[in-house]
Amino acid sequence: MNRMILTASWLLLLANTAIAAERVEQSKTWTETFPVTTGSPTLNIENIWGDVRVRPGRDGEIVVTIKELRSAPDQKRFDRSLETLKLNTESDDSGVAFYVGTADRNWHGRNRCRACRLDYQFDVVVPVNTQLDVSTVNDGRIDVADVAGSVSAANVNGPISVSGMHVCEELNSVNGEVDLGFATPPGDNCTIETINGDITLVLPENSGFDVAMDLFNGRMLTQLPVDSLALPATVEHTESNGRHQYKIAQLAGVRIGAGGPLFTISSMNGDIRIQKTH
Repeated sequence: MNRMILTASWLLLLANTAIAAERVEQSKTWTETFPVTTGSPTLNIENIWGDVRVRPGRDGEIVVTIKELRSAPDQKRFDRSLETLKLNTESDDSGVAFYVGTADRNWHGRNRCRACRLDYQFDVVVPVNTQLDVSTVNDGRIDVADVAGSVSAANVNGPISVSGMHVCEELNSVNGEVDLGFATPPGDNCTIETINGDITLVLPENSGFDVAMDLFNGRMLTQLPVDSLALPATVEHTESNGRHQYKIAQLAGVRIGAGGPLFTISSMNGDIRIQKTH
């Protein structure tokens, strides 16, 4: 009986090894330079698997280094992935955009290529005033530093880290922490959301802004002076089949320092930490 079990286990191991050996992978790395002539160019990246890293560089050009790893369980599905998963590029003198999918920005076509992947590691150098709108979905992080333009960033399964920030627009992560370090006191409204993860803001000690919070399982911890702030309730009205429904929401409010722009922050399972720059 033991011999039969060992033989069966050995055959299963050989079968799994053969299947693994059939997996097809291909990798390549390249660098592209995109001239830009506007004072505040734009960078848009819609990634699926992999990191997005952005740093400041020279005016007049956006330089992108891309590492691509394409993989599939077998050659047939690898060939199919060449049709359903592509890196598309759009550029002009005002900026550049990258997105993974088909020409109509539909990456859900990957469902026709089960277990296929197309990982991209983006390492981008931009003029300091570039406006960023970057995202990734799986197995990646958003890492931005010292860019003076506005920053919007999204991640599904991974963290977001922005340091040396000047203008925060919208940042959201489903499963990951959001860490923001401000180079100057904030002067614009900002929206920050996460489902599972802490939100940390590091700001100069003289910063002032208002916070509208929606916390479910979490606390707010602050090193900056704070006062209570009354916020008006919002009413959402919907109508269906002649029936009217109203949903009333009341966010908790606090004023940091002397107040200022409004930060709308929500977290389902995580704390909000407001810290001062050391």
